Amino acid sequence: MEYSELVAASRECGKLCQPIASYDGKFIATVSKATALQANVVSQQYKLVIRSSRSLMIKKQLQLPPGFIPKMVKWYKPMAIRLSDEPLDYEIHRIFAANDEGEVRIWDLDGMFDVASNGIDDLRSVVVVRQINWGSNVPIKNVEWGRSPDEILVFSDYQVSLAVWSLVGRESVEIYHPKYFTAKGFSFQPDTRHLTILSRPVSEDIISVYGGPLSELETLSTFGLPDFYDAKGFQWSPDGKWIAAYDTITNFQVGIYTPLGGLYRVFAMEDIGLGVCDIEWSPAGNLLAVASYDGVIRCLNTWTFTPTVILKHSTSINTKERIIFVEQPVNGKDVHFKYQRVQSYPVCPPKLRSSLTDAPPKTGFSMVEFNKDGTLLATRFDLIPTALWIWSLRTMAPLAVLVHVRKIKSVEWHPQKPHLLLIICANSQTKDDETYDNYDLADVGNENDCCLYIWNAEWRNPYALSVPRVGTAFSSVTDAKWLRSKVGVDDRGDNHTPDDDSELDLRAKLLICDRGSFTVGYLDDEQEPEDEDTKVQRLIDGVQQQEWAELTATSYIEDTFAMVDQRRRVIKAV
Repeated sequence: MEYSELVAASRECGKLCQPIASYDGKFIATVSKATALQANVVSQQYKLVIRSSRSLMIKKQLQLPPGFIPKMVKWYKPMAIRLSDEPLDYEIHRIFAANDEGEVRIWDLDGMFDVASNGIDDLRSVVVVRQINWGSNVPIKNVEWGRSPDEILVFSDYQVSLAVWSLVGRESVEIYHPKYFTAKGFSFQPDTRHLTILSRPVSEDIISVYGGPLSELETLSTFGLPDFYDAKGFQWSPDGKWIAAYDTITNFQVGIYTPLGGLYRVFAMEDIGLGVCDIEWSPAGNLLAVASYDGVIRCLNTWTFTPTVILKHSTSINTKERIIFVEQPVNGKDVHFKYQRVQSYPVCPPKLRSSLTDAPPKTGFSMVEFNKDGTLLATRFDLIPTALWIWSLRTMAPLAVLVHVRKIKSVEWHPQKPHLLLIICANSQTKDDETYDNYDLADVGNENDCCLYIWNAEWRNPYALSVPRVGTAFSSVTDAKWLRSKVGVDDRGDNHTPDDDSELDLRAKLLICDRGSFTVGYLDDEQEPEDEDTKVQRLIDGVQQQEWAELTATSYIEDTFAMVDQRRRVIKAV
């Protein structure tokens, strides 16, 4: 792993907003704080600093007005499908900063980097939106990009309203009673980018689809969810053919709807006491993963919306395949960690103490993530939060189970390389951490450990990253994100040859953040060559997984035929 130079930032600004990268990975934005003297009065001002992700050189500084405290900073994320011959969306670099009082400032950065004065804004490139209709008693809860780079969505608190703003006409349209201000409550149709909102104006949940220009925004379809007690979210399928919604914890039900609101299928299980905790579509849209509070993820096919793959998680792992890796501290000058393959089974990862009064129950899933091509699935069963399961959807078997010292905070697949997975674990035990039945966090690890891990399907072992410390910097990593790479990017001002650009752009890049600094790391895609014993073990693992998959598939086919035969008998009897 190679690292760029360290960039220091204000610790206070790091609490407000972590460094974030543009969608194409070309630029990194940070919040900086400066002291200004105006009329003999000392005031604090913030600014956005835009840097090159390659050289970390400052490209632009965007000054914020006095008194403006940025609570949200977000780059524009393009649509996945290109609908016309217009320039590709990922070439658009727009960013906004918003406070919690209803003011949003938006910059279009394309073409601004040639400005001679590096510290002065080009005022023509700034669009200011002020949402003042709700009054001072209704704060802003969230701001998101809308259907295009020319729209933003402003969500109020208390489910009062959603304001859709046009950055061209400086006009807005309000949609009342949105149920959630997160991605669970709004989405966009992948092909047409129609805005879709989950709302609850009265006693029933409603999903509405809006289309047309903002000045003539119209409701294309509206349909209720009468059989739902309290809808917890919905998602469009990647091909735009289906809307999947799921109900509250007490009602195991997933409804599949057409874009016009027709109910196509209902997947429900009455024999399970608790319901669905999350759903996730595969990137190709051929599978819908339904995670429930019984420790099982059921992958539904999109022909009949019945389970094709069933992934069961248990607190005791006993498999013939040697696929479990346990993180172990290694003593040395500095305490660090490495993975070791488990040789004896069963393995019992640290289990949380749970009770019937837990809300929500600890038997659900907080992470269900498909990789880029939909062949792998990473899951975290919350009852054993230090263990990460990585499933192969080709063999319907786990490829690896990674057991860590600390609980897993987040995971992220590489956006371009489907075999790479980033894992972030908690740095230390906090006061609100849960207790474990068979594990004591206080006796293991060091509160200053940098807990970043990489799993590569092409490596024989996972890898724990060791981030170099400079003084007090990176005593604990707070966040890390993959950066997209684009070969041949012309980054003016960077002293690199085209050959160097191509070599670095082919390597996976990580944006690694501390509380007051950040750096960019370049990952080596190759490990040391395997020895003969490891090669033999890998072949054995592959054969055993294939045998397990064939047995599972045979069992599933037999169960399916039995179910079809039973239904035929019922129809005959009727």
